[in-house]
Amino acid sequence: MKTSLLCASLALVLLSQTACGDDDESPTGGAGPSSGPGSGGSGNGGAATGASGGDGGAGPTGDIIAEVQRYDLVFDLSAKTATSTLTLDVSAPGGDCLTIASELPATAASFDDAALEAADVTHDGSSLHACGPSLSAGAHSFTAEAALVAKTFHGLDVGLSVTDDFDGNDFTYLLSWVGGCDHFGACDDDPSRLVELTYEIAHPAGTTALCPGKLTAGETSTTCEVLGTRAPTYSAYAAMTNPGWARTPFVEAGGVEVVFYETEKGTIADSLDPVSVGDFLDWITGLLGPLPYGDELRFAGAPTVWLGFEHPANIVLLEDIDQITTSYENTTMHVFMHEIIHQWAGDRSTLATTQDFAWKEATAEYLAYVFEDEQRPPAEAASSLEYWDLISLQAVWHVRPTDMPAPEAYEFYGDVYGPGPMLLYVQLEALLGRDAVLAGIAAFLDQPGARSVDDLRVALEAESGADLAAYFDAWVVGSGAPTYPSFTVVATPDGGGNVTLTVTQAALQGAPFPCAVEIDVVGPTGTVTAVADFGLAPADGTVEVTIPFTEAVQDTLVDPRHRIVDVPSGANLAQAPRHPVWIF
Repeated sequence: MKTSLLCASLALVLLSQTACGDDDESPTGGAGPSSGPGSGGSGNGGAATGASGGDGGAGPTGDIIAEVQRYDLVFDLSAKTATSTLTLDVSAPGGDCLTIASELPATAASFDDAALEAADVTHDGSSLHACGPSLSAGAHSFTAEAALVAKTFHGLDVGLSVTDDFDGNDFTYLLSWVGGCDHFGACDDDPSRLVELTYEIAHPAGTTALCPGKLTAGETSTTCEVLGTRAPTYSAYAAMTNPGWARTPFVEAGGVEVVFYETEKGTIADSLDPVSVGDFLDWITGLLGPLPYGDELRFAGAPTVWLGFEHPANIVLLEDIDQITTSYENTTMHVFMHEIIHQWAGDRSTLATTQDFAWKEATAEYLAYVFEDEQRPPAEAASSLEYWDLISLQAVWHVRPTDMPAPEAYEFYGDVYGPGPMLLYVQLEALLGRDAVLAGIAAFLDQPGARSVDDLRVALEAESGADLAAYFDAWVVGSGAPTYPSFTVVATPDGGGNVTLTVTQAALQGAPFPCAVEIDVVGPTGTVTAVADFGLAPADGTVEVTIPFTEAVQDTLVDPRHRIVDVPSGANLAQAPRHPVWIF
């Protein structure tokens, strides 16, 4: 059995205004501080002289400040070559020297159609620094060619890899992820940037190539376009090939045609119920609107570390996902839904900063859970809640970390899969109602753009009319390891057929947590559920609730259906075994 799990900006300044620096690599081989959170991915390296490459003073000289609007990418994954043409929106007054993040040196480069001399294009290990003809304010292009390097990062699929699938075919995968598009040449790796992209992938005859967006397949060249509706580079900067893939249409629903690409041994499509898939597509497009990246949605089975990845219109799933055992009752259907939801939550709407990573995973998980709860077998929603509740207690980062220095995505992302959906959504159902939570999500994702966790709070407040500041401060935002409440319950019969429950938040380090907690009161023949509602801004850590209950109370069970993150009374989390976190 495979184990795909985790164990354990301001405008883009495309050139430096200071001396070269920030060129150290992280311990795992990723980009150093130049591509870290808040840097805009600009590289911040390479001193610009402001004099070299000019045109005798007729045009502006010095550092060019610009934003990348579009990438035109040409890949030959067999030969491991890449040509990247970046369409720049250059700010006034313009200039003649450009610095942009790139882990690879350029073998050739040009401004617009003017080739640059080799001596005018330097590489400091994390950035390209190019000086050439003067560029005025407005639209211009920068093109850089590079030799790709087969290398992966952080123990994940990030980078360029060639892996045997279970039929013995070479699966070649180029994947950027958060802050990683500069693994493959000149690229702004800020996850908040939404850009257009085109792809041209050269490949041998008989090999299938896939890429994000609208795909046009050819015998030896495949093209894709992400135009109109933009996407972030962390998910849209990608390409993949496999000579063993066969295209198989699966279902049409919600204005979407789902197509599978699997090898001879692939059984992912066979494991899914097309009727339920169609119902989900109708439901999710009814909530969030039409699929953002066209009317074809491709799923490819591959030998990956992740269970799935959400490239726009081109999702990759672990090739034997239907044959492995995870914490989900129906792993294939859950991951299938999760990755589709990312087409809106993470692709069309992207992260304001790396530290806002949790909202996109929380949204994909929560909406998949809602469909499970409303339209799938009961065990599926129950298993999702139980799993999230279990792994939440081993998180060492807050859902929205404010630690300084800010952590990189690979440091904390595994801690969001349980606390994210629980704290941002599930716990709020008891306080706001599911309809308000869903309406908040729909409003939050209504338009393309960069979104923060705080933007989500504002959207939920607007739809519910509630003030969630105290809730987010207590549960969501913070530095260091998070703390969660525990609850003690005292049941007192009144002799008249009622029982009063005194519910106290115990072992608190600060103010009481805003929450509503289910308590099952168990008797010899029956069980009754009570809700201890502390409200959204509790001043007291104790509430009393009286319920009709005529039997002797044999037991009280706190949060029996896993709808709140709490520490069981008397538990020692430091000695508790760690559980696998499934990543996708």
